[in-house]
Amino acid sequence: MTDQTRHHGAQRGDQPPWSPPYGPDGHVPPMPASAPHLGQPAGYPGSYGRPPGPHADAYGQPNYYGVAAAPKVLSIASLCCGIASFLGFGFFLLPQLAAVVLGHLALSREPAGRGMAIAGLVLGYVAIAITVLVVVTLGVAFSNADFIGR
Repeated sequence: MTDQTRHHGAQRGDQPPWSPPYGPDGHVPPMPASAPHLGQPAGYPGSYGRPPGPHADAYGQPNYYGVAAAPKVLSIASLCCGIASFLGFGFFLLPQLAAVVLGHLALSREPAGRGMAIAGLVLGYVAIAITVLVVVTLGVAFSNADFIGR
């Protein structure tokens, strides 16, 4: 059974019979002479546009993202320390103090990371307040406890 006979049953109404996409014998036709740019690398003298430069992409368009982003290392570190203080690592006040110090440094040195620096500061100050509150509460509770003096 050939392809035409097999597909003949699936035809509808006035649809023409199926034929191979590259001609009746199935071979690929040669490339036309009017398309010499196909197969040449980008930036070849005969291609469209100008060759890409240091601030252009492969199609010769200017690249507007040539400048590197501003660093946000201190802001990210402040935010991470603020989050870590709420995950149980803030027992010794180290992550809280690091979040506050790094947050203030980030505010003065990194204007691009202002939001993360403020978030790290807020988390650090809130964690310090909670830690001090817990220490004071435990100190008062243990000083007034009757089970210690017996």
